[in-house]
Amino acid sequence: MPLPDLDLWQYRLGDTPGADSIAIGDLWLDVGADLPVWPVTDADGKAAGVLLGFAIDLQARRIIDAGWQVPARLGADIDAFAQAGLMALGGRFLWILDVPGAARIYPDCSAQVPCVFDPAAHIAASTAHAMLDDTAYQARFDPDLFNALGVDGEGWFPAGLTAHHGLHRLLPNHYLDLHSWSVQRFWSGPAAQASDPDAVVAQIVDIVQAQIEALIAGPDRVAIALTAGRETRMLLACAQPYIDRVDFVTVTGSDRHQLDTVMASRIAAKVGLNHRTLMRTAATQAQRDLFIRRGGHCNADSNAQFHPSVWPIAGSHVMVSGNGGEIARAFFWRAADTPQTAITPAMLTARFGLKSTPALQDALTLWLDGLQGVDSLTVLDLAYQEHRDGAWYAAQFCSDPGLVRQAPLLTMRSADLMMQLPPDWKRSHRLSQAVVARQWPALEQFPYNSLGYLRDRIMKLRRVMADPQIVLKKLRKLRG
Repeated sequence: MPLPDLDLWQYRLGDTPGADSIAIGDLWLDVGADLPVWPVTDADGKAAGVLLGFAIDLQARRIIDAGWQVPARLGADIDAFAQAGLMALGGRFLWILDVPGAARIYPDCSAQVPCVFDPAAHIAASTAHAMLDDTAYQARFDPDLFNALGVDGEGWFPAGLTAHHGLHRLLPNHYLDLHSWSVQRFWSGPAAQASDPDAVVAQIVDIVQAQIEALIAGPDRVAIALTAGRETRMLLACAQPYIDRVDFVTVTGSDRHQLDTVMASRIAAKVGLNHRTLMRTAATQAQRDLFIRRGGHCNADSNAQFHPSVWPIAGSHVMVSGNGGEIARAFFWRAADTPQTAITPAMLTARFGLKSTPALQDALTLWLDGLQGVDSLTVLDLAYQEHRDGAWYAAQFCSDPGLVRQAPLLTMRSADLMMQLPPDWKRSHRLSQAVVARQWPALEQFPYNSLGYLRDRIMKLRRVMADPQIVLKKLRKLRG
């Protein structure tokens, strides 16, 4: 089929070679402008494929800007070798493993360099935009599913679904076998609950700080998001040793952003931060359309509407966010849930706040079939990691190329550690409090996501009046 030119940060892997293609087994890899690609070797120097994206070596505490060596030897157990490599990395990346007897695509813990694939055509790519020319893009677009899931608002495509017939998304914790073009789960959550949660906290802090140090040593200034929320407060606490070398950035505005605007300003003034505000800026229709097309029509939410807000720091900064911390705070749990709660596709759909469709129910059934024997609370944590972080947040990687975004809580090691925390820690959102108490107790004086009862109620009312669909989404979640 005809192939389009590759846009910024896009890639494509198939059987058609180009002028600058990289051989991966029997396939050819082509990479668009400004997307880094580095060779991978094992501990003995044997070739093991390539890394795409913006990866960080956690042990060396550095950005990978040349070839990378897996801290393990390639032997008969390819699964163990791949696991060792994934656990050693932070940042956002895609590992195309190419070794004797195996060719696979491994995403990072949140699939932050996305992969969609057509198993019939034996082609994989960053998005449908990198795989389908204009004619095929329109012909294979699925408007019924797009509309049913509310993707033109705050909806998205969970469970490996995409906006195009015959295209599937590679979810976190799965690899794509490039010989059989089938998907295999390689991680199903931690082996056991942590016996020492405080030790888990210390390890998570170290993982975050390793990435902050790597980014500080890199070519761009570091901008850490500062909001009224828990995850950015954790990042601030972890960044305490480096605050004179980083900037803290808040997108300001009314309604939802008023809370962040006020609280971030209070924190910055009180503890003495290099604080920069960015006015929330609406995209033009052409900018919004390009954002959506670059992402394969898999997201069209408020990020599409307001992504130009961060353009003033594109080219000068790398943006650090708290995405992923929700894994440690029971985001999809309900009060009555136990490790034995029956998890169904209908329940998950409701907790996502999405409408039920036959395609989504079938896809979630298949996903649940791959988690037989896993306790229900872990299944719900994996649901957040894979269907929300992987299919919503991470799927937007190519939509707005130019500003590198990093989420230091999203590594294989930190996801494993967060899921190890006891249920009472998750239900009480204790991780953020423990990190702040350990790293920067002075931050405990600032409340999370609140300006006081009355102001909070007024802001919620204004938001509902501006978008009544929010009420319908909340009602669907309550039914879950």
